Amino acid sequence: MKPEIETTIRTLALADGIPAEHVEAGIAVMKKGAEQETQERLYTLKEVTPLIGLHHYGSLSRLKIQRVGISFGGRLSYQLSDVRRYLLSPECAAIREELRRKRRMWKGGKQTAVNG
Repeated sequence: MKPEIETTIRTLALADGIPAEHVEAGIAVMKKGAEQETQERLYTLKEVTPLIGLHHYGSLSRLKIQRVGISFGGRLSYQLSDVRRYLLSPECAAIREELRRKRRMWKGGKQTAVNG
């Protein structure tokens, strides 16, 4: 946290009659929270797709990548590290295998079994 912000918080809090020890405790909590925040950029689904080597975001959607999304006002954003970790997970591997199985059934002429 910038020193100017700390000074402003102290000034406003003390002007409102908040005890100094409470102000310092609050600033300490805010500093700790700021250190824990991630510095990793958030991407939309369309932005993250080429970064992991895919051509269309629909592929990620079929792999249920939404599970690692972070919601901001109803829209999901993704951290690249979370996406990569998920794509290497056993959970994602199982989804891939199921998609392959369905694709083989479709190509084998058993289209009705896939729809059911």
